[in-house]
Amino acid sequence: MDYENNFLSQSQQAALQQSLINTKLLIRLSVNSEDVPSLEQQAYGAIAVMLYRFNLQKIKWSSFLKTAINTASNACQWLASELTRCQQEYKAQPNDAVIIEQNAFLNGIFSEELAYIDALLGTELLT
Repeated sequence: MDYENNFLSQSQQAALQQSLINTKLLIRLSVNSEDVPSLEQQAYGAIAVMLYRFNLQKIKWSSFLKTAINTASNACQWLASELTRCQQEYKAQPNDAVIIEQNAFLNGIFSEELAYIDALLGTELLT
């Protein structure tokens, strides 16, 4: 799959690339875009990378939710509200079933971003 051929704008891709670089999942000196991502796109990029790291079992669900809420709170109110709802449900019933349901929900929201990350990192591993 060509990671440039998807539904994300250049600035969304740049936000994801920068988040991957910041978390050292991607080793690259610069981002492949001249488009400056908005605060919302930067938040989405950071949260998508955190979700990707959770899916790789690199972080705990409670840590993911806390950090994602903090990241979304100033940039995207509806996402911060959804994440807060997830956190409240998880605190009320902290079990694997809740984590699986919430993870599936968030994987749906971030499906394009996660597909881009998979494709980009797969391409990077081949070079």
